[in-house]
Amino acid sequence: MTRIFEEGGDSGPSGLSGDSARGERSPGWVGIVVNRCSGTGAGARKVARLVETLRERRLAAEIAWTLDERAALVVRAGDDPSCRCLVAVGGDGTISALLNEGPKVPITALRAGTENLFVRHFKLRDDPEELARTIATGKAVWTDVGLANGRRFVLMAGFGFDGDVVTRHHGLRTTRTGAVKTTHRAAYVEPILRSSFSYRFPNVRVRIEDPGREETLVGTTVFVFNLPRYALGIPFVPESRQDDGLLDLIVFRDPGPFQALYYLWRVVLGAHLDDPGVSHRRARRLTLESDGEVPVQLDGDPAGHLLPKGGEPPPGPGEPCLTTGDRWAIEVVPKAARILVDSSWEPDVAAVALAADDQHR
Repeated sequence: MTRIFEEGGDSGPSGLSGDSARGERSPGWVGIVVNRCSGTGAGARKVARLVETLRERRLAAEIAWTLDERAALVVRAGDDPSCRCLVAVGGDGTISALLNEGPKVPITALRAGTENLFVRHFKLRDDPEELARTIATGKAVWTDVGLANGRRFVLMAGFGFDGDVVTRHHGLRTTRTGAVKTTHRAAYVEPILRSSFSYRFPNVRVRIEDPGREETLVGTTVFVFNLPRYALGIPFVPESRQDDGLLDLIVFRDPGPFQALYYLWRVVLGAHLDDPGVSHRRARRLTLESDGEVPVQLDGDPAGHLLPKGGEPPPGPGEPCLTTGDRWAIEVVPKAARILVDSSWEPDVAAVALAADDQHR
């Protein structure tokens, strides 16, 4: 772990100087968690510029480059009231991984991934100077998180065709040594084509477990959203709000790759929620089962499989973050994390109106 102190005093572990000799007290420090893929090239320059800009604001920085360092940094930040926040440098997967460490301090992000839906929702810029200003003068807002078989997600969970594409894409960008290469949107073309030819679209049964609102829905592709947008910024549930204590369930009924393209076209048009083959519900707790093998993704990363009763996990190397079972339970954890945003940030008007309406039901 790299510690960077302010100029003008004793040397810190990084060889840079600290302010202890001056008798001055820093206004705090910031923890920076860097995705290994984002910590090279342009990503490394962004990190260096962020550290430099934080120093200009008299905020020290501590950087975690490995998983063990990340875990230690989260613990240290939670025990130290002078920690202003933790910064995730990477894509949505990096943010999700940080949230799964259970940070007690606010988090924010410096964009360095492919989609960056989290950054878009909270209107965080990819400019280090702007982010440093937000860290120094911004405000912390609450967000709910989803909990899927014990693992947190902040954006969405996907079951079915979407999960299959994500799983295939991850396999293509993972090297023999286990390292994950950087990616781009065009890299999804091959896994989409492969999934279109080979995925069998088994039915998924979704049971809403909220007392008084119990219901079972059946479809072939299922999404559970905490935030409103999907890849390319497509608004699946534009009225969704991050702190309403509810998850948005979207169930696409009919199977097949051409039907999936039709549904996607309806989503782009903003007409999918009026389609008879699409169901939308808002719920606090769900359970999912299937008679076939269903790939799962959480926040854009593969998360395992939903299996039929007695089904065996698919062949391939296992990963500690993957969950495989014949029943998945998903629930919302209200106001589970704080996000450091610009002082002017407000949720979308439509989401505020819907949240107010839900509270009066």
